[in-house]
Amino acid sequence: MIEEVERQYRNGAVIALTWHAVRPTEDEPVTFRDSVLGHLTDFEWNELLTPGSELNNRWAEQVDVIAGYLRQLQDAGVPVLFRPYHEMNGNWFWWGGRPGPQGSAALYRQLYDRFVNLHHLNNLVWVWNVNSPSENAGPIADYFPGAHYADLVTMDIYGEFKQSYYDGMVALAGDKPIALAEVGAMPTLDVLARQPRWAYFMMWSGMAETANAPAVLQANFHAPNLLNRGDAPFTRPGNTTAHSIDAATPDADPAVNALLSRLYDAEPTHVLSGEENNPTDPTGATQQVVLAAHKSPTIYGEELGTGPGATSLDRAVLDEAIRQSKAQSIVSLRWVPPNPAEPGNATDTASAQNRSRLLTDFEWKELMTPGTHLNQLWSAQVDAAADALKQLDDKGIAVLWTPYPASNSQQNWWAGRTGIHGSAALYRMLFDRLVSHDHIHNLVWVWEAAPPRTGPDATGALTDYFPGLLYVDTLALHVNQTESRFRSDALLASFAVGKPIGLFMDGLTPGPDFFDRETGWSWFLLAPQAAETARDASDTSATALRTLYADPRIESR
Repeated sequence: MIEEVERQYRNGAVIALTWHAVRPTEDEPVTFRDSVLGHLTDFEWNELLTPGSELNNRWAEQVDVIAGYLRQLQDAGVPVLFRPYHEMNGNWFWWGGRPGPQGSAALYRQLYDRFVNLHHLNNLVWVWNVNSPSENAGPIADYFPGAHYADLVTMDIYGEFKQSYYDGMVALAGDKPIALAEVGAMPTLDVLARQPRWAYFMMWSGMAETANAPAVLQANFHAPNLLNRGDAPFTRPGNTTAHSIDAATPDADPAVNALLSRLYDAEPTHVLSGEENNPTDPTGATQQVVLAAHKSPTIYGEELGTGPGATSLDRAVLDEAIRQSKAQSIVSLRWVPPNPAEPGNATDTASAQNRSRLLTDFEWKELMTPGTHLNQLWSAQVDAAADALKQLDDKGIAVLWTPYPASNSQQNWWAGRTGIHGSAALYRMLFDRLVSHDHIHNLVWVWEAAPPRTGPDATGALTDYFPGLLYVDTLALHVNQTESRFRSDALLASFAVGKPIGLFMDGLTPGPDFFDRETGWSWFLLAPQAAETARDASDTSATALRTLYADPRIESR
């Protein structure tokens, strides 16, 4: 999360952090309901505020961990709107609902003193926060810690933006700014006209869509008095593009940034077209598109299955990738390596059966442990892929690089492992090996997933397999049909946080109405079989390709 905060700040965001603290009487892991929504007895509360007591010492150890993360942000030069012990006038969190000088405000001051005077954190903008008064939330003035301890005075409102709430906040804040730290439905422009001192508002997760009508979202976010990240005050000096290009690879080749710019600039006006080819016929599917549509795909796609020792098959793929790049194609490589735990993989490209054999728990642990025999086999496999990629890097060719595709499925040996040591960790380990050990700098990193679904072929939730935005340049979904009641682009775009998104499509060529409906895609790759069945102009497949490429939004080479 801290890594993502740094990335968002570099891209121009204001950072606001809220802390749902664990009750100091217990250690993680806990549940939200039992701990954060828990309670302390009066005796425990007094012990918590007594320096040197056992409970005070436990609290200090817990908050020192948080201080360590905030220190990372301070060292990175990232200022933070820090909102601890929020909604403290409410009776639902363990730290809240205690008015008076030795109540919730005292705990806030105790935290301030430790972070400022012991840890010397100087990157925090201290945000004091209450909920709108109600039957379960007391008068705000009974919880104010004092002007010295707050830079911003904020309120959370889920419901009517009463003028009395605003007037009370103005009276309490004096000349300090006030803000709406949490809302569900955003304040209307009429409310903001009557209550002009609100400095910002933050909609809670998911409630932009569930609590606000589309017309209100459009009206507010296009209003001249609401600032968004792209507006002049938030545009970084010298930034001449609509997007701040920040490649995942440190010191990325110039070709990487150029390719990323094309991906960012594509959506929503057009989509970069692409065709995947079979390694046994490196140009067959692309040529079928040309024959059917009389246009060339923008992206040339291939599969790289390199194990230790490059095969003639991979050699043909690399040679064709170089030729396609000279012809102004974007090169895309999906890495589907052999199972390193299977014998006989030293020189063979992985077969489907080889790749589908899942590792045992013991094998997985060995794979992820540096220095073990299985880890060494994996490292040699990666280094062989790096040798192949280096041939493209030396020629200044950027590659849309999709390693370990569909990691949330159960179809390949690298897939189906959740948790901090699972498939996401393997992706990160690959990133570190290729970038830090093999010094490969020409990759645009693609994380590809299958759409979440239930049933016999269930796939996992994206969050359980995602390696983190710092390791990804663009995200993709691998779909086998394009007829759906739900917009796949919206699903992935909400997860991508502004990064471009793409499609790898099995099955039939999509009809023109697909991109009418789903306008968020920056690029796509068609699987080989859709093009390879288009043998002559009268074929249904040829007609579908011709219709697709006739769409003015589809960018061909």
